[in-house]
Amino acid sequence: MSTGPSSTDGAARFLADLEEEGLRPVRCGNTITYVMVPAAGRFAGTEVATGVSVSEVQSWPMVPPHWIHLPDEVTFTHTNSDTTDCAPGWRRHSRDSGPWNLTRKPIHIWLAHVRGVLGQAA
Repeated sequence: MSTGPSSTDGAARFLADLEEEGLRPVRCGNTITYVMVPAAGRFAGTEVATGVSVSEVQSWPMVPPHWIHLPDEVTFTHTNSDTTDCAPGWRRHSRDSGPWNLTRKPIHIWLAHVRGVLGQAA
């Protein structure tokens, strides 16, 4: 009897971690989306849809995703972006999460990273 996702299914673990944080993630094809509320910047205090490619969370929680999917209206002064694995009207932005130190819950580290990135939106 299993009580959660397999330790070898990173996407299922990522979804479960987001669920545990109350973020109601949705998997649609090759993308997992969820809503964040940044504390700073242009979108402070508002819900912003974000996501990742399923392929990028296959090694979760040992390796974090690199690309952050965001709707086209979320822009940055400087960015490396493309539309690989993105839904229409979305782009993914290259953002390094820095050293992946697992002394904290991985999902908390990831969500802090995403909030920080959203705080830099132009």
